[in-house]
Amino acid sequence: MANLHNIPIRIANIWIELTSPLSAVELGIEGRLGPFRATNSPEKPLARVALRWEESPSPPVPRGDLIYDPGSIWKMYRDGPDDYAVLAYQNEGQAARAQSVLRANAAWNDLTLTEQRIGTPWQSLLNVGAGELVLRAAILFTGGLVFHSSALDDNGQGIVFIGHSGAGKSTQVELWCQEPGVIAMNDDRIAVRMEANGPMCYGTPWGGTADIARNHATPLAALIVLEQAPENAIQPLAPAATASLLAARAFLPYWDPALMQRAFTNLDAILARVPVYRLRCRPERAVIPLVRSVL
Repeated sequence: MANLHNIPIRIANIWIELTSPLSAVELGIEGRLGPFRATNSPEKPLARVALRWEESPSPPVPRGDLIYDPGSIWKMYRDGPDDYAVLAYQNEGQAARAQSVLRANAAWNDLTLTEQRIGTPWQSLLNVGAGELVLRAAILFTGGLVFHSSALDDNGQGIVFIGHSGAGKSTQVELWCQEPGVIAMNDDRIAVRMEANGPMCYGTPWGGTADIARNHATPLAALIVLEQAPENAIQPLAPAATASLLAARAFLPYWDPALMQRAFTNLDAILARVPVYRLRCRPERAVIPLVRSVL
């Protein structure tokens, strides 16, 4: 048996114990996941996930019944107590073909990713769909959610800007980064969780247009729902009115009713402690003092 590489990864305080016959460089994940490589720490992570990587000589085939098809780059199958996500890639001008199968137990803490290596240079789908799916599901068991959002640390206060594509998430990060003491965390994927000491937000490895993906955590001060408008205005939103807005911008486990219940329980807990505002704005720095006035 080939020697196994142990590649510990820590995202949103979830410890992912990756074992593989290939190194991080051979997997092609050092660039994307390298900043999230974990080191020995006395701090206890909120969750541990065992993730094994295996190579297949041919396209791996999932087992079980198709239970969810989002019509994008992956599908979810179920075979007994296990879930399977088959991930594909799209070559320009060609139909998508299966490249990997991610097998997960019900708790999403014991997983196996089987991939076919295709082309040179090759990169594991841990860089994209497979890695994201692991985090999105595992975080549900730690009171968290991943949102389609950008975030920054404004001198120790986390601000998460939530919105659909084109709402201005990346623009806000770009504007704020000109301010002293501001740290850009991510411009597209942010993890949020209620913890013992209060709400926290975390950068993830998957950035957006600007590809900002910093391994950084900070206490969460506010969630800001973005809308483009001709004039700048900010107003608080009541939790009852906010739940549906945020759910539409969260990455939810639609394939599993029990996981969906966890997701909404987590969302309710976050909304009970974190103020939410609707920000209608122009793409200009005048927005910064407006947002700071409500923190």
